[in-house]
Amino acid sequence: MRCIPPEPDFSEGQHAEKAVWDLLKAELPDNVVLAHSVQVRHGRAEHEIDILVLWPGVGLAALEVKGGQITNEHGQWFQSGSNGGKHKLQDPLAQSQGSAHAFKDWLSDQIGSPLTSRFAYMASFPYSVMSAEWVKTGSPRALFLDQNDLKSPAERIRHAIETEGGGAVPLATRFLERIIPRLEGSLDQPETSAAGYEEDEEKQDRLTERQAVLLGATRSLTRIKFTGGAGSGKTWLAVEKARELCKAGKRVGLFCYNKGLGMHLSNEVLRWKSAKPAFTGEFHEFVKSLGVPDGVGQEYYDVEMPRMLKELAIAQPASHRKIRRRHRG
Repeated sequence: MRCIPPEPDFSEGQHAEKAVWDLLKAELPDNVVLAHSVQVRHGRAEHEIDILVLWPGVGLAALEVKGGQITNEHGQWFQSGSNGGKHKLQDPLAQSQGSAHAFKDWLSDQIGSPLTSRFAYMASFPYSVMSAEWVKTGSPRALFLDQNDLKSPAERIRHAIETEGGGAVPLATRFLERIIPRLEGSLDQPETSAAGYEEDEEKQDRLTERQAVLLGATRSLTRIKFTGGAGSGKTWLAVEKARELCKAGKRVGLFCYNKGLGMHLSNEVLRWKSAKPAFTGEFHEFVKSLGVPDGVGQEYYDVEMPRMLKELAIAQPASHRKIRRRHRG
C-alpha cells in the first residue's frame, strides 16, 4: 500500500488518528493510497482532512477522526475524554464535508479539469459505538465508522463511496497518478557546489541575453513561432513580447492552453505598471467570453470550437469589430 507520508509523525494528541490509520493500512487493498493530514487552503479558508483514502476503481473518501467517547444530545455533538471532561464538538460530518469540498475544488484548479470521481466525506469514532439503527437528519449512518465498523473497514468505506459518494465514475488509476504528486509535493535540490551554482547563474545570464536578441528580432515580424523544451524560455519570450506590444499601444491577447499556466500569466501581468493585454489566460475561456457555446471532448476542441469561432468572426461586420475593440481595449 502506498502511504503519504510513508511513516506519518503522529503527535501526542493523535492517538485516534493513528489507530484508524493502522487499521485502514492493514485492511484496505494494496492498490489503495492513504494520505494523512492533508492540508487544504482554498481561497481564504483552511481545511484539513485527517485521513484521505484514494481507491482505484472505487473512489475517494475523506475521514474526520474523533477520539474519546462521542455522543449526540438533542442535535449537539459532544466529546468526552478519559479525565471525565466533556466539551461540544463541531458536527464531525459537516467538518469532513467542508474539507472534502475544499480539496475537490482545489484539485480541480490544480489539474485543470473537474474531479468527477465518487467522493464520500465520512467521520470515524474509533473508541465509540453507534447503533446500526442510529438516525440523524442529513447524517446517514453509512458515513460513520465506529469501533465495530473498524473491524472490517474496507467494505464499509467502499459501500459509503458507492452509495453516498456522489460523482459519476469510479476513481481511474490514471487520474490517481495525477493526484499523487500534488499530495506528496516532493521538492528535490540538485547536489551542486558553490562553483556549480555560479556556473548555473552565468548560463542563465547568457540565456537571457540570447532571449533579448531573439525578442528584438521579432519587432518587424507579424508572425513568429518559438519552440523548445521545458525551461528554454518560451513563456518569458511570450510575456515580454506582450508587454512590448502593450507599451506600443497595440491591443494584445496573451493566451495559453492550461489553467496552471494561465494563472501564472495572469500573476505576471498583474505586476505590470504599463498597459495590460485585453485578455490573459486560457484560450478556451476567451472563446467562451465571445459567446461560443462550451463543450467537451477532443472533437469539440479540434473541430466544433474552431468552426463556431470562424463563423462568429465572419458574421461580425467590420464596423462592429472596431467598436468592440475600442470597448474592450
